[in-house]
Order: sequence, then structure tokens, then C-alpha cells
Amino acid sequence: MRILAIALSAAAMSIAALPAVAQYGQVERTQAEIALEEASANLEKNRARKSEAIRACGTKDYEACFELADMYRRGLGGTQDYEKAAENYRKACDGRHAEACSGLAYLTMKGRGMEADPVQARQLYDKACDYGDVSGCAAYGNMVYTGQGGRKNVAEGTRLLQESCDNEYEWACERLSRLGAYQPDDHTWERLDDVKKRY
Repeated sequence: MRILAIALSAAAMSIAALPAVAQYGQVERTQAEIALEEASANLEKNRARKSEAIRACGTKDYEACFELADMYRRGLGGTQDYEKAAENYRKACDGRHAEACSGLAYLTMKGRGMEADPVQARQLYDKACDYGDVSGCAAYGNMVYTGQGGRKNVAEGTRLLQESCDNEYEWACERLSRLGAYQPDDHTWERLDDVKKRY
């Protein structure tokens, strides 16, 4: 009888130690459990997106090749793979996808998935700029200004950075300012502030 009383007392104490919601059968999920479920759902969505991008890229859909390259670079829908990212950026860049040329240039400059090659990176940023990517123009301008991967030309680098800044690419404006090449009478910063306030 004494053993039964001790067991009942221990059971009562363990129930009392549970949070109030658990005592009434309403167990809340922890933040970790919620985060794990969301991560699993996102992984499945990204795997499906990646499979679709692989299929579409095979049909010379260069936007899909660019998306696939980004997924490999960021490790979405599987493991991160810079070599496959570079391969797919290259396909899309060969198809005249401007942002893909910038993506490939970045990997080439940093030596991710390949040997670092500033000369090739500069050529790729130039191509991205020709195809209309403002970030590619800014990066190319920066390389021309500083002489990375080729001949240094401060005037041409400044012009390219200024054009990118005029197109409201903030990094180019900041870079011009850091390089001391920013034109103090230019009103680009005011325009950028107006754009930020609107959105």
C-alpha cells in the first residue's frame, strides 16, 4: 500500500511539473520543431524547383539555367556546388543572360569552383555590362578603375561606375565615394533617398 502511495505521489508531482497546456493534453510545438518543419518543407519545395530548372535548362531556357546556377551556388534544394553553379551560369551567359555573366564573373574572381582568374572575370563583367546588367557594369568599372585583371583606366572606370550610380545601383555610388571619384555636385544620392522612401 505504501508503494502505491509513493507511486501516485510521484505521478502527481510529475504532472504538476508539466506546463499547464500539457496537463490538459494541448502540447505546443517548440520553436525548434517549427523551424525544422519549415526547413523540411522548404527543402522539398527547393528540390522540386531544382528538378524543374534542370529540365527547363536542358531545353535552352536560359532563365532556368540562371536559376539553377543560383540554387547550386546557395545550396538550395541540395548541397552547395560551385562547379555546377559555374557550369550553369556559363550556359546562361552563353545564351546572353546578363546576370548569369555577372554570377560567373563573381565565381571566377573569387576562385569558387575554379581557379581564380581576374582577367577572365573582367571580361565576363564586361560582357554582363554589354548585355545590360547594371551590377556587371559597376563591377567592370571598378576593375577598370583599379586595374584588376587588365589595364588601369581611372577615367573609364569612373564613367562606368557613375553610369551605374545614375541607374540607382547604390554599391556603385558607395564605391565612387570610397575611391574619391564621386562628383560632389551630383544629385544621385538624393534620388536614391527618394527611391528608398517610396518603397
